[in-house]
Formats: sequence, C-alpha cells, structure tokens
Amino acid sequence: MIENSDITKTIIKNRKKSKSLKDEVAEAQLQREQQKLKLNVSSGGVVTQTTTTTTSTTTITTECPPSPSLERFSAISKPRESILTQPEMGWGTFNYIAICYSMAGLTMMVDTYLSTGTPIETDMLWWLIRDWQHGLYLLLALFVWSYVNYACTWLYARHKIPAFMSITLYILWQAITFSVAGYYILMVCDLSPILSGGSGLQLCVYSLKNHSYWHTNYFLTQGTIKASKKNSPILRRDLTPNVLVSHFTYFLCVPTLVFETQFPRTKSIRASYLLKEVLACFGTFLMFYLVTCRVSPIYKKVNDTPLLLVLIQLSLPSMSLWMLGFYGVFHCLLNIFAELTRFADREFYQDWWNATTFDQWWRKWNRPVHKWMLRHVYTDSMYTVKMKKTGAMVSTFLLSALLHEMVMIFSFKFVRPILSATMILQIGLVWFTQLPMLQKTRFGNVVMWITVFVGQPLVQLLYSTHYNSLLLDEQQHQQQLLLQQNITTI
Repeated sequence: MIENSDITKTIIKNRKKSKSLKDEVAEAQLQREQQKLKLNVSSGGVVTQTTTTTTSTTTITTECPPSPSLERFSAISKPRESILTQPEMGWGTFNYIAICYSMAGLTMMVDTYLSTGTPIETDMLWWLIRDWQHGLYLLLALFVWSYVNYACTWLYARHKIPAFMSITLYILWQAITFSVAGYYILMVCDLSPILSGGSGLQLCVYSLKNHSYWHTNYFLTQGTIKASKKNSPILRRDLTPNVLVSHFTYFLCVPTLVFETQFPRTKSIRASYLLKEVLACFGTFLMFYLVTCRVSPIYKKVNDTPLLLVLIQLSLPSMSLWMLGFYGVFHCLLNIFAELTRFADREFYQDWWNATTFDQWWRKWNRPVHKWMLRHVYTDSMYTVKMKKTGAMVSTFLLSALLHEMVMIFSFKFVRPILSATMILQIGLVWFTQLPMLQKTRFGNVVMWITVFVGQPLVQLLYSTHYNSLLLDEQQHQQQLLLQQNITTI
C-alpha cells in the first residue's frame, strides 16, 4: 500500500509538470504570433487573424473592409486553361471531329483540282484580302491613340484634373475614335466583308478596353479619395488604381476586355504549345476558306431556288463556318496571344455546346464580352444608375445587340438590322427554354441546337443576298460609265 501511494504521488507530480510545460509552450507560441502580427501591422500589411489555444483566444483586425461599391472591381482573372485543352473534356471526340474536318477539306481540294486544275481557288482569296494594309494601319492607329486615353486617366488618378474634366475627356475620346475610325472603314477603305468586319471588330475591342481602363481607375480613384477622408486607406492592391504605362501596354496586348490592376501570368512561353496552336489556326482558317468557296455558288442561285431549299442547303455549311470561326478565334488566336503575353487566364469560352437555355449559351460562348458586360453594364447600371435587375439585364442585352449590329454594318457597309432583330427575338427564346420541361434537360439542348441551325443560315442568307445585289448594281453602274466614256470618245 505504501509503495502504491508513492507511485501515485509521483504520477500526479509528473502530470502537473507536463501541464505546466504545455502552458508555457502555448504562451510562448502566442507571444511569437503576436510579435508577427505587430511586425505585419507596422509594415503596412492587412492582417485579420484569429488564434485559439487552451488558455486564451485572440482576434486582431487592423483594417476595415473596403466599400462594398468597390468590390465589383475585384480581380476575377485566375490561372486556368481553355476547356478544349483539358483531357477530361474528351480528346477522343475532339480528335474525331478534327479528322472529319480534315478529310472533308481534302475531299473539297481534290474536287477543285479535278475541275479547275488547282487544289485551291485563289480568285476569292485575293478578293478577300485585298487592301489588307489598310486594316493594319487602322490597328496601329487605334493602339497609339489609346495612349491619349491613358494620359487623361493618369492625370485624374494623380489628382491633376477634376472628375468632370476626366469624364469630358473620356467621352470626347470615344466620340473621336468611332467617328474617325468608322469613316475610315466605311468611306475610305475598300475592304472585303471579312477584313472590314475584322477592322470594325478591332474598333469595338479597343473601345471596350479603353472604357474598362478608364472606368475602373476612375472609380478606384474615387474610392481611395473617400477612404483617405475617413482616415481608413484601402490597402488591397486589386482595389487601388494602377496607371503604370507598362501595365496599360500589357493590358492592350492581352486577350481580355476587363481591366484589372494585376493579372496572373505564366512562368514562360511554351514553344511546343504555341506551335501546335499556330498550326491549328492555319488549318482552321484554311478549312473556313474551302467551305466558303464551296458555298458561294448557292448564293448565286438564290433567286431561282425556293427559300426552304436554300436554308436546307446552307444549314450544314453555315454551321461549319460558324464552328470553324469560333474555334479559330476563341481558341486558337486568343490562346496564341495569351501564350505570347504569358497571360494565365485562358477562359475564353465555357461548354456552351452543353447549354440547355439561351441565357446559358450567351454566358458561355463568349466569355471576354460576357465579363465586360457583367462588370461595366449589368453591375454598374445597378450601382450607378440604380436600375433593378430586370432593367440591367435588358440594357445589357440591347448594348450587346448594338455592338453585334455595328460589326455587321462595318462588314457589309449597309444598315439592315437583321442580326440585332434576331438577338432581340431571342429574349422570347430565353424565356421559352427556361421552362421546366427544357431547363437542364437533353431536350432543351436539342431545342437550342435546332434554333442555331435554323438561325445561322437565315442570317447569313439575308445579309449576303443584299450584299450581292449591291455588288451587282455597282458592277452594272460601272459598266454603264465605261459605255458612256466609250461613246464620248467615239
């Protein structure tokens, strides 16, 4: 009994010693964490940390959260690859489609060689790329002209000019951009529909980029001014203005329309990946040209063929052109520019082919424009103009339709609101495809694809027939002028 009591006392003493050692270790660890927090606070960092031990709980907050109105300018870019480059999307299906397109292109080249003696028709090619240098001149002019907007934004961010002058200069910049560039495309240049449409698209791209740059830095500057008056400076880097000329130049080159004060970047340029995308881009646009040559005779017989038969004949070629254009631009070209600039966010599209409603389709198929519309139209109209969600959605849709129609005006050089009208009609399709029997169902996806198969050839037919009639009238007018000149000389 005595031995057992001594052993019990010894065990109790050891337990007390171990408890005191644990308490000392916990207190020392808490002191080290508090010293680290003090160092972070003294260096200007933002610290919000909660420490829990067996003895006490410490919560230290050194900065109030920023204004909720500035949260809409938070960074949204993050490192990610495009969907079609990821193996989980099914490389087998993608390779099968690529091989089918390659065999179809080879078949068309053999048929052209047997009929004309050359595998590729060159007359249409030279017509499509004629006066290409004018498009290059416009691109360089828009790039240089953007630095005028940068200078005006820099002046306001550095508190050199007042807010009303910054707004005035920005509106003036946009007005000069569209008036001069639009006049150059429509009246000065004699470009083909593809090159003139591409020039108009570049005009819209630079306009949206410069708006995002000015708009973001303008409101972030206002937020920093308000925070400084309240003696609570904003220390988050993504919510403070960035008007460095190097960052602005990088923003003009990267494939995104939404300006952010910092962008994720890759470590290096992958030469093998870049070569693969360049070859894929070349093959895609070669196939696009072959399909265009094959479908051109159909438009010449439009007046002698029933409309329903023409739509059936154009349904598959027009969808092929649309798919090739999507892959060549949104995957190949944008990934090439992203790789060259080491831009890490490659989400240029999502799985729009699986969409069951039209609102999903619009959100997924063109992510750069969707992100721009979401920040600078939809969200900003609710914060600045105090619109409700329905009004913000309608205004966003109308602006998107206007931009699409503007590109078509630059392409064909006539005003005929066909595309914008079809986009407005899709508001009813958005409501229809959101019915429970269609939403998130395979049947809803079938309805979406059927409407695309019908809508694409119809839009192409309406634009191309009117364009061909204008070309025919112009040719007849030139022949009459030549005839009159010959008569006068005789």
